[in-house]
Amino acid sequence: MKFFTFFWLWNKKIGGKELETKMVFGKKGLYYMVVFMVISLFYILQYGLGRSDQQLENAVKTMELYEVRLKMNMNDSLTTGQEAVMERERLLMAIETRIVGFLYRIPDYSYVSSLETYLKYRPNLLAQFPAAVPLGKGNYSISSNYGIRTHPISQNEKTHFGIDLSAPAGTTVHATASGTIKEVVYSKKGYGTHIVIWHRFGFETLYGHLEKVLVHKGESIAQHQIIGTVGSTGSSTGPHLHYEILKNKEKIDPRPSFDLKKKIYDELFLSNSGTEGVE
Repeated sequence: MKFFTFFWLWNKKIGGKELETKMVFGKKGLYYMVVFMVISLFYILQYGLGRSDQQLENAVKTMELYEVRLKMNMNDSLTTGQEAVMERERLLMAIETRIVGFLYRIPDYSYVSSLETYLKYRPNLLAQFPAAVPLGKGNYSISSNYGIRTHPISQNEKTHFGIDLSAPAGTTVHATASGTIKEVVYSKKGYGTHIVIWHRFGFETLYGHLEKVLVHKGESIAQHQIIGTVGSTGSSTGPHLHYEILKNKEKIDPRPSFDLKKKIYDELFLSNSGTEGVE
């Protein structure tokens, strides 16, 4: 509020309609402009970023609390029956009112651990953000991880912002979450022929060095849908898929996403098997 009050007083001081002229031609106007920009920057750093960090911290604490209560409820449900089921539904509904904001706010997968119990009851959410491997089981090996490495072509140390999955040319590439095709790029450099997919909650994925593209820009796709095939286009020394995840425009390590859906569904399977008395 103080920020906008200052702006109003500053604007009034210079003279609303003559603002542009004074800013361009008057030293006094230029001085006010510099002061205004400095104070604006201070306000953003002091209140904007700090408030955002605090909001994230509060959201994490809230989700961790729900996680603990859900785990307690799972244990209690064996003895208290319908009452525990009703309490569990109340907890799940409480999380659902916060889940969208929480997922948009988190910067990477390290915060998803506080949702694991919730995801066992709402596993369909795992289809809406990257939570799977882009190549079929047994069809790949990891040839280069996320992080600092010696570039195979330049031989210089550089940060590798994705994961390289070595696989035979023509191996099908699958979308790791539902979304919309944001870009299809055909290039002889860099990522070569590659696809970028926009997903919910601030996630994007990139699939590079493709041989074929089987989708088009603007197309809506489902998780696990085939979108192309492995190739060696662009700056590549052999057939492989370069896979990246971006969260709120920042590139993050994709590796924690690979086992997320499998882990949740495996635990669900084991839980259901135990309930049915299956070894």
